[in-house]
Amino acid sequence: MDLSRFDKLADELADRDDESRQVLPEIWAAADELQGLAGQIVARFRARVRARGCEHLAKLEVGAVEPDEKRVNAVQFKVRRGRWEIVCVAKSKGGFTLVGPYRCGKPEKPCADFPLRGAELEGGLEEKLEALIREASAV
Repeated sequence: MDLSRFDKLADELADRDDESRQVLPEIWAAADELQGLAGQIVARFRARVRARGCEHLAKLEVGAVEPDEKRVNAVQFKVRRGRWEIVCVAKSKGGFTLVGPYRCGKPEKPCADFPLRGAELEGGLEEKLEALIREASAV
C-alpha cells in the first residue's frame, strides 16, 4: 500500500483551494452574523406565539453554521420547522444564496442570491423565514 499518494492528493487539493482558505474566515463571519439575525427573528416569533398560547407554532430550529453540504468552499446554516427548511449558504466567491423554503427530500428551490452583508440580504432572510413559517404552519 502506498499511503504517500494521499499526501500528494492532499497537497494538490490544498494548493487548488488556497484562495478559498483565505476567504473562508470572512464568509464564516458573515454566516455567523446572518445566523444570529435568524436566531433573533425566530426567538421573537416564538415568544409572540407562546404568549398567544400557540406553543405548537414555536417549533422552529436555527442550526449552527457548518461547512456546506455541497461545496467545500462555502458554509451554511439551516432553519427548520418539521420537514420544511431554508438553507443559507455563504460562498467563497462572495455573497449568499438563500434556498427554500422546501420540504426535506424534495427539490431545493426557490433560490435567491444576495450580497455577503447588508439590508438586501437581511430583507431576503426575513422573506424566506416568513415563507418558511407560513408553509410549515399550514393546516
